[in-house]
Amino acid sequence: MALLIIGELIYSHYHKRSLYTKGDTFINLACTTWNFLNDLLFRGVTLLILAWIQQFAFISFASKDWVYWVLLFLAQDLAYYFLHYTDHYVRFFWASHVTHHSSEQFNFTVAIRSSVFQPFYRFIFYAPLALFGFEAFDIVFMYALCQVYGFWVHTKLVGKLHPVFEFFFVTPSHHRVHHASNPKYLDRNMGMVLIIWDRIFGTFTPEDDQEPVVYGLTKHQEENNLMKVVFAEWVQIVKDVRHAPDLKSSFMYVFGPPGWSHDGSRQTSRELKAALEKPGATQVQAHDTQ
Repeated sequence: MALLIIGELIYSHYHKRSLYTKGDTFINLACTTWNFLNDLLFRGVTLLILAWIQQFAFISFASKDWVYWVLLFLAQDLAYYFLHYTDHYVRFFWASHVTHHSSEQFNFTVAIRSSVFQPFYRFIFYAPLALFGFEAFDIVFMYALCQVYGFWVHTKLVGKLHPVFEFFFVTPSHHRVHHASNPKYLDRNMGMVLIIWDRIFGTFTPEDDQEPVVYGLTKHQEENNLMKVVFAEWVQIVKDVRHAPDLKSSFMYVFGPPGWSHDGSRQTSRELKAALEKPGATQVQAHDTQ
């Protein structure tokens, strides 16, 4: 990973591409350090929870042959898809995940701009794997292995690949779309390794050469303040709940989709897309972070 980052930095410097900024790179490194410490602190708890759940598994594998590992890979990648989908469509989880999307750059260090609080709830989405008989350590190991794959797709320097590869696997082209703030691209391409989940569940959008990707959030966020990068959305949630007119609105401000508002002053990604589909519509932006 370090070699890829160094190589991209050198390429960026000699080809005047401006792929990196000092402030953004510092935030990326700070986030991955914070995430690593949280993950390290909670990893034992995660393993204990998954091991406890496995006691109630309704499937038992006779051996850890190649079938076991292939099934675990598929199950883990699918579980990650649902985790990632939830991160985007439930504001409580988006408040954690938004850190990863707030960079207006797109380079290999953005891959390690991790959601610092995700280690505390990730196990929820992997609990079903334990019920299917996969061992706790194996689940965590497969997750880590797939995260390694997810690193290389965070780059502008790799164009579209062979159509067959693009059909089955997440590529830099697919993931550029995922990090876009263009309304057309919002909340698309959720997969980590396999893009087939997005094709199956209707969240796939290809990169359009006629619409260049604009990276970051739909509302600009101060990039070089670590505390604001990590806590800005949490602070906004508290403000929204305090000013909510009723209990239902309070609930929606926490667990509804990002961009939801009781008075229609802001728009969710789905509302933005719907607006674009109307005759004569022009490019619009959200009134809140998404």
